[in-house]
Amino acid sequence: MCGTVLLGAALLGACAATGPVSDSRMDLDSHLLLAEIARERERFGEAVAHYLEAALISENPQLAELTAELAQQTDLPDIGLRAAQRWLALNAEANLAHLYMGIFRVRLGRSDQAFADFGAFVAGAESTAAAVARSIEALAEESDADGAISVVRGLVEANPDIAEGHYGLARLALRSGDYDAVLAHSELAMELSPDWVEARMLYARSLLLTGSGENGLALARQLAADEPRLEVRLQFAELLLSSGATEEARELLDEIMAESPGLTEAARALAFLTLSDGDLEESRERFNEIRTDPRFRDESFYYLGRIAEMQDEYLQAMRHYSRVVDGANAVDAQLRVAQLLYVDLEDPDGALRHLREFGNANPQYVTDMLLGQGEILVRLGRETEAIQLLAEELQQSPDEERLHDANVQLHLILAQDAVEEERYGEADRVLNRALNSYPGNPSVRYARALLFQERGRLRRSATALEQLVEDYPEDAGFLNALGYLLTDELGRHDEALPLLRRALSAEPDNPAIIDSMGWVLFHLGEFESALDYLERAFALFPDPEVAAHIVDTHWALGNREQAMQLLNESLEDHADSEHLLEVQQRLAQ
Repeated sequence: MCGTVLLGAALLGACAATGPVSDSRMDLDSHLLLAEIARERERFGEAVAHYLEAALISENPQLAELTAELAQQTDLPDIGLRAAQRWLALNAEANLAHLYMGIFRVRLGRSDQAFADFGAFVAGAESTAAAVARSIEALAEESDADGAISVVRGLVEANPDIAEGHYGLARLALRSGDYDAVLAHSELAMELSPDWVEARMLYARSLLLTGSGENGLALARQLAADEPRLEVRLQFAELLLSSGATEEARELLDEIMAESPGLTEAARALAFLTLSDGDLEESRERFNEIRTDPRFRDESFYYLGRIAEMQDEYLQAMRHYSRVVDGANAVDAQLRVAQLLYVDLEDPDGALRHLREFGNANPQYVTDMLLGQGEILVRLGRETEAIQLLAEELQQSPDEERLHDANVQLHLILAQDAVEEERYGEADRVLNRALNSYPGNPSVRYARALLFQERGRLRRSATALEQLVEDYPEDAGFLNALGYLLTDELGRHDEALPLLRRALSAEPDNPAIIDSMGWVLFHLGEFESALDYLERAFALFPDPEVAAHIVDTHWALGNREQAMQLLNESLEDHADSEHLLEVQQRLAQ
């Protein structure tokens, strides 16, 4: 066996030349051999499980370290946590083990414990600033953005004078859409490190995102002039693109490409610019240029797939999408393959097979692929099969939180389909079944509250939403749903106002909440203030329901001509809107 177990030879040294082989050594070699066989067959979950068993037997910390690394790559946090703990037990000086333990605990939803792990990693590092930066880098792509941000926020609060911490927190906030936090922490990073160009450029981006576009572009333009490094100029080009200044962005990118032909980053920016301009051929050419760069490989194939799909080249689109195996677009790419197979090529079994095979080959996406299969089965009228699919997976992995999340989502899809077909009794049964399995689940409770509204049971809906707000007092969505119901349907405007104020404080740029605030102020007779909120909501999200609210407000203010003009313009675009038609009928009386 010595010659066949490659990792055994590499990590544990050569087999003993003489003497009997112990049972534990036989078990160790057996697990290593089974792990290698499983890896060759691309059964990575099985492989990592065998590596863990070997690591628990072996006294070599390198094997535990390897297992932790593989568990991170294959997204097996339970196994990874045990491996990292074993690694630390075998080598108390292995400070990196704390980092891995923190990552796995974030993935397991234990952000409080994870903070202690990351704190231990930072405390044991030679450079606090470098350790904070590495911690943030490790958390930057975690799917649990809230858990990652809570850990980073704790690290920043514990080390408030480290610019890298504020910069990293700002970048995480950018990913989650908390632009006020981006502004605040990028400014602090800039103050702590005034010569840090990247921090100043991030501050410029935050100005752009928080409504100070001219100031943001002015700062970025000055930075690019003062510090004409390639990276800075590329960031400036990206800001120009995001602000809509495509002509200036194109000039700058062409200039960069002339100076540095074949520069991947500039070609990437041009690929997006030409795609947004509708020049699909040049965009295709640019994405083909950069797909050989490992950093942009998956992204390139994804957009090449989108371009092919827009040109009705479905087989080519599927080939491109199938090569997207990692990154933010991996799930959407595979769902698009399934959609093309199911709808355009009329091959639902092929769609199901594709999702199943991709999930088996890429365990980190297995839950998303299962949910995709469930959705297709539901659309095929095979609801029982969809439920059975997830039930079987849950039987095999009862502690896999993502499978439970997928099961909840499947029940919500079934309930929504039933509501759309006005099969309210079926929707009620589906949601009750979900609550029996997941008592207290907020998503299911919220869906049931909305179902009560569909069935005209407004007081029951209000009671259900009140219970959700009591249990989740900081959730802006629940606050908004309750506040809007109270003011729009139940006439309880004084109760609605403080709820909507709390929701708006939590999410000040959410157009749905801004509309709700305007609508409650309308009902309270504060028409001028109401109009300000409603017009702001409409600018962010020109929805026909918001337009109807503005029409009513203009009418109440005596602005009859403006009211009718907006009503007629909105009906041209949304002739079937029940909100606009109701206002039209009422004002005509």
